[in-house]
Amino acid sequence: MQWKKGDLLVIAAVLVAALALLALRALPAAAENRVLRIELDGRIIEEVTLQANGEQTITVPLDKGEAVVEINEGRVRMLPLSKELCPQGICSHVGWIEFPGEVIVCLPNRLVLTVIGGAAEDILDGVTG
Repeated sequence: MQWKKGDLLVIAAVLVAALALLALRALPAAAENRVLRIELDGRIIEEVTLQANGEQTITVPLDKGEAVVEINEGRVRMLPLSKELCPQGICSHVGWIEFPGEVIVCLPNRLVLTVIGGAAEDILDGVTG
């Protein structure tokens, strides 16, 4: 197969765009004013300031047990729940979140963890971008 000049330009443009997005993603999260919002059944139950240093665990009471949220060096994750509380465990498989706008959702328990603040206004998404 012969490569045409236009093909190479398109491939180069896609690679440059992908590398730029990866570079932006690799930048550290804005440490200023980032907050973890914990919502249960649509109600805010707690807001915790995320700090670049320090560790904390938060226990969230659920109807049939409790969920444990781990905060470490400005990042957040949900520790694994029992199969009775969360049959598929998708929320704990999300891993660490740290950037404004990132979310962990435990649908069976109606628990939502959202990182807000920082440079959230500067982030483009598929709807507003």
